[in-house]
Amino acid sequence: MFTRVRQVVDPLFQYLNQPIGKSEQCAVWNPNRFWYLYKINLLEKCWLKDPAVKGQKAY
Repeated sequence: MFTRVRQVVDPLFQYLNQPIGKSEQCAVWNPNRFWYLYKINLLEKCWLKDPAVKGQKAY
C-alpha cells in the first residue's frame, strides 16, 4: 500500500516544487505534460541503474 501512495505523492511533490526561473530546467505547467516527462525520466533512471544495487539476481 505504501508503494501505491508513494507512486502518487512523489510526482505530485515534484510537480508542485518545480524550479521557477532557472535556465537549466524549465517549469512544466501542464500536469499531463509533466506526468509524461516524469515517466520518461523515471524510465531513464531505471534503465541506467545497476541491477546489483537493487539486490536482484542477474541471469
